[in-house]
Amino acid sequence: MSAQKPNIKFIAIPTEHARHIQSGGNDENNFAPEKVISDGEGFPCRHCLKGIEKGEEVLVISYRPFPEKQPYAESGPIFLHSKACEAHHSNGQVPDNIKSQGVTLIRGYNSDNRIVYGTGKTIKSSEIEAEALKMFEADNIAYIHARSTTNNCFTCRIERV
Repeated sequence: MSAQKPNIKFIAIPTEHARHIQSGGNDENNFAPEKVISDGEGFPCRHCLKGIEKGEEVLVISYRPFPEKQPYAESGPIFLHSKACEAHHSNGQVPDNIKSQGVTLIRGYNSDNRIVYGTGKTIKSSEIEAEALKMFEADNIAYIHARSTTNNCFTCRIERV
C-alpha cells in the first residue's frame, strides 16, 4: 500500500531569519532577543517546530510572519532555539509543536496577506489537517496561520501542496 501524498504542508519561519536571530541579530522591533532557560514546557521553536528541551537556552523575539508591513501584519512573540537547529521540512504530517498544543487557532489569509474574515476558529489540534483542507476549499484562501489559542503567538504557516 503506497502512502497518500499530503495535501497541505506546514511551514516554519525561514532559516535565514532564524540564523540571523541565533547569531545575535535583532528582531522585528530592532531589539536583541531576550534569553530564558526552558523549563521543558511551553517553549516551541518556530524554526524546527519542536519543543525546546528543559535546560536549553531559548530566544524570545518579536516576529512578523508577513512580507511587508500593513494593517493586518501582526507581529508578536515567538521562541527559537538559541543554538542553530534543523529546519522543519514538511512531509504533510502535523508538527510536534501543534500536536502538543491540544487546541489551535487557525485563520485564513488571501493573496494580499489580509485576513479573510469569518475564517478564524479554535479547533482541536488533532483536526488541523481536515479543518485546513476545508478552509482551502474557498478560492480566496491563499494560506493559513496556525496560532496559539492562549496567547495568539504565530505557530506556523499552512499551504496547499
